[in-house]
Amino acid sequence: MTADQAQQDLIVLSMPPAKKSPLLVFTAAAAAGHTSQPLQLARELVGRGHDVVFMSSTEFRAGVEKAGAEWFECPEFLPAAHEAARQGIPPGPPRMLYDMHHLFIDGMIERAARMRALLEMVREREPEREVIVFAEAASMVMIPFFHGAPLPRGYAKLPKAIGLGVVPLVVRSDDTAPFGPGVPPDASESGRARNNMLYDLMYGGPFKSSDDHFRQVLRDQLGCTREPDGFMFDIWFKACHTMFQMCSPSMDYPRHDLDLRIRYAGALPPRPLDPAFALPSWWAEITANAALPPDSPDRKKVVSVSQGTVNFDYSELLLPTLQGLADRADVLVVAILGSRGATLPPDAEVPANARVVDYLPYDAILAHADVSINNGGFGGFVHGAVNGVPLVLAGVTEDKVEVSAMAEYSGMAVNLKTQRPTPEAVAEAVGRILEEPKFKRRAMRLRQDNRDLDTVNLIEKQILEYAAEG
Repeated sequence: MTADQAQQDLIVLSMPPAKKSPLLVFTAAAAAGHTSQPLQLARELVGRGHDVVFMSSTEFRAGVEKAGAEWFECPEFLPAAHEAARQGIPPGPPRMLYDMHHLFIDGMIERAARMRALLEMVREREPEREVIVFAEAASMVMIPFFHGAPLPRGYAKLPKAIGLGVVPLVVRSDDTAPFGPGVPPDASESGRARNNMLYDLMYGGPFKSSDDHFRQVLRDQLGCTREPDGFMFDIWFKACHTMFQMCSPSMDYPRHDLDLRIRYAGALPPRPLDPAFALPSWWAEITANAALPPDSPDRKKVVSVSQGTVNFDYSELLLPTLQGLADRADVLVVAILGSRGATLPPDAEVPANARVVDYLPYDAILAHADVSINNGGFGGFVHGAVNGVPLVLAGVTEDKVEVSAMAEYSGMAVNLKTQRPTPEAVAEAVGRILEEPKFKRRAMRLRQDNRDLDTVNLIEKQILEYAAEG
């Protein structure tokens, strides 16, 4: 060994060990529509070499572990007791207020406690390792820590927190009406006057009791010492260091006064189908149809319809779709029931041009679809946009009025503005989309907008910036 080699070895031995990349702690409200995109993002980041711990309910444990992340338990978002109770409450504002009080605000107490326990566990396990939290907005787990609640044990300062928005952006803006009734934006002088009047009416009226309860829970049950600066919806999206809204700006309303913490990251690209997934026996019809030239007279238009993974009253949308399109020999309808083992009612008639399946990943069929019909969830909007497939929407519960209005405003959707459309209304809407190229053009534009944002690279860049800050 030469003197130079010995000196080099000494330098290597004396160098401190390489600093580990930050541990990424994820959570989302434990419901499919809130968990799907965060879990997909976690999977992508694991694939790039990041370590992830994902807090969710037992329902999502297998998915978390399949993604390569460590699972940490938290309660269900919609416990069975609340599920039964809320079914007796009329859809619309009454049920929304019930959800705000019990699922979001009361549920925040236990979710925040579990996040505290998780942060303490990872700090005890690796005292020197930096932690970055990814919290889906509706989980609300970081809100207490941003309002003076005691830090988790072992932390001298709050870890960097990145919010993930997978629901409509509900922050107050002069340019938009308040969340709820689906009123389109208006940034004119008279429109801004209208918007602020509606905020005063909504926040001082129907939602005031929810905001009061939110503040009371923060103060009396979560140990917060600072009063929230703004209405509770704003706090959901501002209790973080950076909030990534998981869609393109073109999928949302324009706002001149958007908080600088909120950035559009785009929606994640369609997921490839798991090779182990058992496709239905008729799937070859879909792929054979897709292989035909676009102008072939034998090629059918493929229309998918689903009511999501929660609503199984198929008389609302799925059955009217089958009925409304039954006479169209040029259309092939794929009806997705939304749950493994689900079946249609015994008296339901399935037309010759329809294929029914209990469960099928949406991206699988949307890769071949000309129109997607769903009940207006944010996830359905995102799936349509990233696949470039125009939408027909029919939903008025939860956030569906707002999502449907946003999708209509974006130019890629027909909004039926009802929970129970007639077969004729569905057929007319599908006909419009198939006959008017503007819907497909706009859907393809939104697909490209989301691709251009390069979601995972954008978010990983933020991780690295926070890691460099230390």
